[in-house]
Amino acid sequence: MTILRIVKDIRFSVFIFFVYSCLIAQPTSDRERNPRGNLFEINILPFKDSVDCCISFNIPYNRLIFVKSGTSFSGGAQLYFDVKHNNKIFQRKSFSKKVLANSYEETQSKEKLLEGFVDFRLFSSEYVVCPSIRIDNTNQIVNLDSIVIKIPGLIKNNFVQPIVVRELEELHADYKMFHLVNRTNRIPFEPDNYKLLIPVQNNSLKEAAIKIEQLNKTVFNDTLPVKSIGQLKMFDRYDRIIISGDEGEESSKYLLIENFNKNLSEGTAELIINSGSTESRFNLSVVWIDKPITLSNINLAIELLEIIYDRSELLDLYKTSNQQKYNALFEFWDKKNPDRQYQYNNLMNEFYKRADSAMINFSNLANQIGAKTDRGKIYIQFGKPDDVKREYKSADSVVEIWYYKDLQKEFIFTDRTGLGNYILSK
Repeated sequence: MTILRIVKDIRFSVFIFFVYSCLIAQPTSDRERNPRGNLFEINILPFKDSVDCCISFNIPYNRLIFVKSGTSFSGGAQLYFDVKHNNKIFQRKSFSKKVLANSYEETQSKEKLLEGFVDFRLFSSEYVVCPSIRIDNTNQIVNLDSIVIKIPGLIKNNFVQPIVVRELEELHADYKMFHLVNRTNRIPFEPDNYKLLIPVQNNSLKEAAIKIEQLNKTVFNDTLPVKSIGQLKMFDRYDRIIISGDEGEESSKYLLIENFNKNLSEGTAELIINSGSTESRFNLSVVWIDKPITLSNINLAIELLEIIYDRSELLDLYKTSNQQKYNALFEFWDKKNPDRQYQYNNLMNEFYKRADSAMINFSNLANQIGAKTDRGKIYIQFGKPDDVKREYKSADSVVEIWYYKDLQKEFIFTDRTGLGNYILSK
């Protein structure tokens, strides 16, 4: 078996694990979504007496299998969907897309995504979607868990389940275009201004009162106008999934909620829409999608604060019960960065992202906790050095020199054992 074949088999096995971990709890109208994220996002766009059910998805590049193609790397995927109604195949569609990576490092990216969607014209009923997938450069088709879609449960009093989007004014200033965020119907917990697009089936409705509540607090409260646009449809344009109006079709009505997520924290929230005598409620999920892994160990996350803060400042955190430590940690960071625009705390995120990197790069045989090594502590305090030089003094002695140009700092680490245990010597 060639090395290339072994690598392909490993990457494919990792992808299969990723797929099944994502799809073990597919979203339905009866079950909560898997907090770790699913592969598919379900959105509904009304069309006359039916709906367009749009099933979108994204696959990170590091879950694909790339092969060298000239100076770049090529990969891709094919997805197949059977829609069943009353145990009979009602519709069938497929999707195929190839992507190119400019470097090996890009093939390992979690941020770069292969994105796509398929849509089905459905009626007010219950359907079961049976998806399967084949990753390019493999020969196996994997059947994924089925998705139950109950159309009536996604439409409440003429208001359709909210769609998380960004507005794309830079692409077409005179016409509304929305970029589908495509994070499995979740609102990312991060410092970006997201919007909620809510299709409206009632053409006579002029406005609606909107409220968003979280943790027994009202974080958004306003009365918004119902807007018009050409028939809402989903498109694959500008290397993005776009929702816009088709000018050749009848007009659609929608609500657009802006500047709503600044005060949202991680967790669930509730969207309440009042129109006349009717009230519609939708659950919202706010998820820190790229949360630093170090935060999964709350006691370690608190201990690492001693790298930059005096222990006396942390005594209250250490005394807090385990059930309350996560919230207490957020409150601690709130005091360090109180004037930010969003609930999301960039300072806290940067600290623990650096801790993650230190854990990965500086763990060694002498001290497995890389963030607590001397190199790890310096990395957490000052970030990635501008330049690193390594000198070999003897068979077992290695010196590593870190330079920070803007800070005009230099740190010298020495490993006298050959086990990767670098001690700060200057």
